[in-house]
Amino acid sequence: MERQCRTCLFSSIEKEQIQKNIEEYINSLSPDEKAGERLYKERLKLCSECPDCFDGLCRICGCFVHARAAKIRSYCPGSAKRW
Repeated sequence: MERQCRTCLFSSIEKEQIQKNIEEYINSLSPDEKAGERLYKERLKLCSECPDCFDGLCRICGCFVHARAAKIRSYCPGSAKRW
């Protein structure tokens, strides 16, 4: 069975709705699960510089990088860990 990339799967959903869902997810995290604002922004900066990040998606694991970066116990899935 052929796998579709997440970008293709979500192509029919408006980007604003996806962003809203990600923000709701991040806001639903408990304080002990959530990364601090400084750490979150640093992670997003590192992800934005990564060649495996495309339009907010990680090409390695398929996650939404904003959601992954928001969780304190998350990590970069790349072989050369960026964070």
